[in-house]
Amino acid sequence: MTIDLQWACPVPDDLTDLQPMLERVALACFDAEGVRGAGFCVRVVDEDEIRALNRDMRGIDRPTDVLSFPTVSYPDGRTARSCPKRLAREYDPAMGCANLGDCVINLKQARRQAAEYGHSLTRELAYLTAHSAFHLMGYDHMNEEDKANMRNMEERALEAVGIAREAETPSHDRLFELACEAMQNSYSPYSHFKVGACILTADGRTFKGCNFENASYGATICAERCAAACAIAAGARRFAAIAVVGSTAVAWPCGICRQVLREFSDTGMPVIVGQYGKGYTVKTLGELLPEGLSPQDLGVDVDQ
Repeated sequence: MTIDLQWACPVPDDLTDLQPMLERVALACFDAEGVRGAGFCVRVVDEDEIRALNRDMRGIDRPTDVLSFPTVSYPDGRTARSCPKRLAREYDPAMGCANLGDCVINLKQARRQAAEYGHSLTRELAYLTAHSAFHLMGYDHMNEEDKANMRNMEERALEAVGIAREAETPSHDRLFELACEAMQNSYSPYSHFKVGACILTADGRTFKGCNFENASYGATICAERCAAACAIAAGARRFAAIAVVGSTAVAWPCGICRQVLREFSDTGMPVIVGQYGKGYTVKTLGELLPEGLSPQDLGVDVDQ
């Protein structure tokens, strides 16, 4: 168990599946640091509890968004990656790993910040968890150099799980770049036509996919459906945009991919399509699939 999630306040209906997401974030942080066999406790609290912790532990009588309490004392200039023996001493049999400490999150402040930055509460909680994870691994932001280093580590971890730290929505250029990155992993020994895709979900996450072929040609999976499967497996149910790139030609989505996208998208969703090294064109999903069958046509509301 990487995350021991504890609730000191009522669990909101929109956060009942928080644990798997925080597990992915924590593992991405550990991967970025090069640490194995570690975990920590995440305690979600109300403002009164975090204010009391600030007052009692730090002499600051006000609430904050997150607090970190590491179990490991790191030598100056060193972080978890260079202190394996110190981590090993914190082995917790209940967790089955080295317990790096506690992350305490103020749920009310997290909601306020999510609204202020224009992204989802889940995304804000992911960032606060990553921020705390690196504190627990010896990072800090007391000067500009340390701050830049810590922010870089946070961004690497969050991007690894498809959650950008920045408040801004990724541009069409950025989505196309991510699709180009995904294209490099294409498995296409039969057609030799590599395709990459990147889906932006309604809550600000990005998911990449590539085409992968099969000796039984009908078992081939397009890049768009590969990206969609990754997004759906991570709990996404609404797509906000998709970028698709082909290696030697413009890779317009096939009919079945257009229909799959319609299941989780509005007709106005941007579809960014181009050829590697030659730019892209943007059309709406409605233009590509003018009479597509939607869940609403069958009286079904897709989960947000």
